[in-house]
Amino acid sequence: MSGIVFSVIGASIESCSPESTGLVSNTYHNTTAHYNAYFYASERMREIEESIYESADINYNNILDLYPQFDTTASKAVNTQIEDCIKKASIAIQRHPSSEWVEESYILVGKARYYNRDFVNAIETYKYVNKTSEDDDARHEALIQLIKTFVDAGESRNALAVSDFMKKEKLNHRNQKNLYLTRAYLFQKALDYNQMVQNLSASVPLLMNNEERAKIYFILGQVYQELGFNSEAYNSYKNCLKSNPNFDLSFYSKLNMAQVTELSSPSDVKQVRKYFKKLLRDKKNEEFRDKIYYEIANFEFKQDDIDAAIENYNKSIRISTTNRRQKGYSYLRLGEIYYSDLKNYELAKSYYDSVVSTLPKEEPGYQDIAERQKILADFVTQLNTISEQDSLLTLSNLDTAALSAFVDEYIVQKQLEQEEENKKKEKREVSSRRNTAFDNTITQINTSLEGSTWYFYNSSVASQGRSEFTRKWGNRPLEDNWRRSSKDQVITDQSVEQKSAGIEVEDSQIAETAGVSFNKAQLMASVPFSQEDKNIALTKIEDAYFKLGNIYAFQLEEEDNAIITFETMLARFPDSEFKPEVMYQLYLLYRGQENIEKQDYYKNALIEQFPKSIFARIIINPNYRADSQAATARLEKIYKEAYELQEIGVYDQARSLIRNALIDEPENNFSDNLKLLEIIIMGHTEDIYKYQYELNNFITTYAESDLLPYAKTLVKTSEDYQINLFNSSKAKFSKDFNQVHYFVLAYEANPVMAEELPAKVQHFYKTTFPDERLNPANLILDASNSLVMVNEFKTKDAALKFYKAFMESDVLSSYITMKFFTFVITKDNFKIFYETKELESYKEFFASNYL
Repeated sequence: MSGIVFSVIGASIESCSPESTGLVSNTYHNTTAHYNAYFYASERMREIEESIYESADINYNNILDLYPQFDTTASKAVNTQIEDCIKKASIAIQRHPSSEWVEESYILVGKARYYNRDFVNAIETYKYVNKTSEDDDARHEALIQLIKTFVDAGESRNALAVSDFMKKEKLNHRNQKNLYLTRAYLFQKALDYNQMVQNLSASVPLLMNNEERAKIYFILGQVYQELGFNSEAYNSYKNCLKSNPNFDLSFYSKLNMAQVTELSSPSDVKQVRKYFKKLLRDKKNEEFRDKIYYEIANFEFKQDDIDAAIENYNKSIRISTTNRRQKGYSYLRLGEIYYSDLKNYELAKSYYDSVVSTLPKEEPGYQDIAERQKILADFVTQLNTISEQDSLLTLSNLDTAALSAFVDEYIVQKQLEQEEENKKKEKREVSSRRNTAFDNTITQINTSLEGSTWYFYNSSVASQGRSEFTRKWGNRPLEDNWRRSSKDQVITDQSVEQKSAGIEVEDSQIAETAGVSFNKAQLMASVPFSQEDKNIALTKIEDAYFKLGNIYAFQLEEEDNAIITFETMLARFPDSEFKPEVMYQLYLLYRGQENIEKQDYYKNALIEQFPKSIFARIIINPNYRADSQAATARLEKIYKEAYELQEIGVYDQARSLIRNALIDEPENNFSDNLKLLEIIIMGHTEDIYKYQYELNNFITTYAESDLLPYAKTLVKTSEDYQINLFNSSKAKFSKDFNQVHYFVLAYEANPVMAEELPAKVQHFYKTTFPDERLNPANLILDASNSLVMVNEFKTKDAALKFYKAFMESDVLSSYITMKFFTFVITKDNFKIFYETKELESYKEFFASNYL
């Protein structure tokens, strides 16, 4: 039989003309490609898109995305379908290259690559179709998909270029609709809502599907509402409801309509409030009550009733048990109200803490929210520091009996607060058990059962139940304890809610309170009684005022509070290290307020008291920063030249370059680099004493330099070198006194003395020998002794004159219990003395030859 069939087919083919044979061949390839490989590839694509759409995160608090957003996780979930789609579409291309389904198959390959987030190859695929296809409809479809892929790949310029090209093309009905929607998607991502509205409106007449039409009308309503066109938004939501939308779109359309209803009289406001109450009473909206309360709060805020808005935002928070996003938005609005409207930053900080811990991190604007939370946290920290340290300082002035009574009262008060908080916690736990998500689900099922047959015999109710279950619990496997993860989530959410800015306190905060020590001895020990502890407290307050003023000025942008804070700081701490900067900030703040009198006061005070500060220089020369930057660039170039010279041993020329540069720019920000390089060069050309002397001078002169740690390392290295190099053998001092002399004051090593003595010696010679150009230095001799040295005196007599005047002065009168050795010494002998550390030997030499 098969032979007969074969011969008949063969005879039929042989008897056909070439034209007929080609026709049969095309029909075969078209039919086989369409109903085999292409069909199965299309089925895989349908499965891919359904999965992507179902897994998409729909956020009705923001304008809905025209196309579902998906990440690598969503792509991996359909990886098998993607690979099979590409495989089947490739078969249609390779085995049926002359069929009319080749371009369609290539487009399927491009879409599969797009959903695999392989944007590069998806783009190349669409470009290939546009370049090779003779079918305009296929080309147009590929180019529309190309726009969408460019958008998601972050190549908006390329997307716009293709979009502009497509406006010139004549498109069929389906491609024209998709072009409008894709262009709207492009402008949505660019936040160009005007262009988005134009394209969405143009697409509406081309929409044949009710579900699609309802979604587009809803998005149009959202965009109009965002732009402030309430009348257009109302009509769009109304058209959405006419399009028979799904339950969610219907609910949110009704909810949003209340927000954009025209309010021309008080009765309209009452009507909207009545409408909200109706939504709350509707049992079908049980799950959405948190959202309803949120929208009621938004409505009341628009009516300037902030108290009602706050009340309803808190109701939304309390009633929300599973919707973290909605709870996060309610916290956010409360945070914004306390931040922007009520200026209560401490309370705003508590709400922003809750937002950050509740709202999904992927939410638009999350990073800005987190940044504001950090600012508020810092703000509250500074306020608390000032309050706490001031309180402790006040307590330090009480006598023992009064302080003891105060601490006793404080402990009793805190214990009562803790007991009250424990009672509140217990009530919350009871309330939470009554309002678990499981109870809400049972209520919904019971509602569905009213007036119906058994639940699972009613297919529409069962289908709705599955949707409700999936929305609430997600896709859970059938297993024991399937709700456990969600139970944990509810507990977490409840804890976040309880943190609600003084209205409800988070459990962890209660735990922290419970952990606070009520030990009387420990509390009294925290009071700063000694002057040292009081100084530490005052330093904390000073630092907090400075930071608080900057937060007010630069982050909260509250000029008046910044001025009050800075002026309070200057009044309390007139010698603050921050004074030049604070005076400059006050000058700027008053200039911004056009307060000429105050502006000039701080300008003149700053120039008079701190003429060399960068802030005074900026006022005197507004171009100071630019000039300084240019000078820095010149010094950097000189530094490079000098460094290269010292590397090859041309030390004199290198030092000459540096000296000239420092004469021209002695106080540039880069000057310390040049000075330290000069000292390093001196290490090659001078004795070790001179090297260490200059290093110690550098540490004193450039106390704020970033190079300070390195300079100290060089000092330590040179000292270690001396210790290793020289032994403690008896020193032999020279009796050649016809040379430069130094004055030296040796004292027992002491950090306080190291700060005080050089200043006292400097004050002595400036008042007693004002015409002499002398330089002091503080040196470490060994582990037990340090030196203050004054150089240099040209003759022995000049040195002794200085020595006698010093010994007759009262410089050391306040150090009765301290031991000093004061002497003069030649340059050569100092080198020997410093290297051998023979203090006792030089005492004998000095007594024999100078006294």
